[in-house]
Amino acid sequence: MDFFQACLKADGRAAVNAVRKMHSSARPSAVWAVLMHGAAWHEQRTYDTPHSTIVVNSIHRMIEDLGSHPGLTQDAVAKVEIDDERREEVQELLVHRLALHLTDIDHWVLEKGPRYNVEKGVDSPDNALRKFVSSVRQKSDVGAWEASVILAEKEDPVRLKRIIASLTAEEPDKLGHGYIMPYSLVSELPAPEYTRPQVAVLWHLMEYLVRKVPSKSPDGYLKDDKLSKLTKPTDLMQYRDVFLNSVVNFGMLGHNAIFAHRIAESNGNGLLTKDTVAWLIDRLTQNIGSPIVSEDKLTFDSVSKKKGKDDWDHEPELMRLPHTKSVEEWLSNESTGIWSKMIHKESSEFEVSISGLEDEDWSFVRTFQYLMSTLLGEHGSTHVIIFTQSVWHLVDFGLVPRDLAALQVHRMLRQYLSDW
Repeated sequence: MDFFQACLKADGRAAVNAVRKMHSSARPSAVWAVLMHGAAWHEQRTYDTPHSTIVVNSIHRMIEDLGSHPGLTQDAVAKVEIDDERREEVQELLVHRLALHLTDIDHWVLEKGPRYNVEKGVDSPDNALRKFVSSVRQKSDVGAWEASVILAEKEDPVRLKRIIASLTAEEPDKLGHGYIMPYSLVSELPAPEYTRPQVAVLWHLMEYLVRKVPSKSPDGYLKDDKLSKLTKPTDLMQYRDVFLNSVVNFGMLGHNAIFAHRIAESNGNGLLTKDTVAWLIDRLTQNIGSPIVSEDKLTFDSVSKKKGKDDWDHEPELMRLPHTKSVEEWLSNESTGIWSKMIHKESSEFEVSISGLEDEDWSFVRTFQYLMSTLLGEHGSTHVIIFTQSVWHLVDFGLVPRDLAALQVHRMLRQYLSDW
């Protein structure tokens, strides 16, 4: 049974085995295209935003943060330092965890899910762009889908990425979903050579966009008409207090910090004008709700004085996957004791240790929080994973200090991983 069939049949073991075979023999780009194909079949039946493509994006970034892997990443620059054997085990554990997630979600029935028989026209990119915008505005998912396939023909479809960033910035909603999901998806859009995965992923996105993008631009929104090239990133340090507030007051299921990160990353990737950045920061500020506290009052010392309250009744067990036993032995024997403090029944056990961490400890902290977010939740858990990746990447952007990031990730995980 291949991975896609395993997903639709909700066969977690078969999905993990299929992914193991792929990352042992296929190119990384092919592996991620197949994973995104599975994510494209997620039908969100409870709320309005399917999260599976967001989770693919977050776990992909986590794996890259750990460095190169012959079957999962290409030329990745490691952001943490762990030995090669452990690195590859953790990376494979993360992608196997993703496979389990993609089998646990609600899937479209075959008659209603993604289609593959798109009519690809021969329009110019400019005509396709105009058709795309008008179709999304008019709630025509088929028209938008056809235009998007034309715009996605290039290896790096700049016009498509930029118009999606512009349209979805208009009304990202009170949780930021309307911006978070489309940006995460286009960041993982399969290359044109993977025809069926790309077409299915674009169908999934268009089904979402026609529901979320308004029929006209809101008053005061400055549209961007120069979409053929990337923009010069805006210096976000002028908004650092807002980013800090998004992490300290992370909101329901961490959405404020997740939204903040997607703004920062899309800006860094040249998808936003300075006016669109300002608009999104204003929407983020509204979502945070409480008055923005100045940067000097959001230090680790000041935030840590408000004690976390999420103690656990018992220490959790790791999700059982092919590398779980080996990684579990590593965690239980590592000399720093960081992991045991993180999962201690009392949340304060780790919190009080943060200020005393040495430089060489931080690679372990980040790696262990990646493992904590992925291996201690339910198979269908999403926000704990997305939040953890988002906050640590805000550290990479220089918008959040690492001690505050570690504290807030710990507190969020303690709060939302309490149901085993």
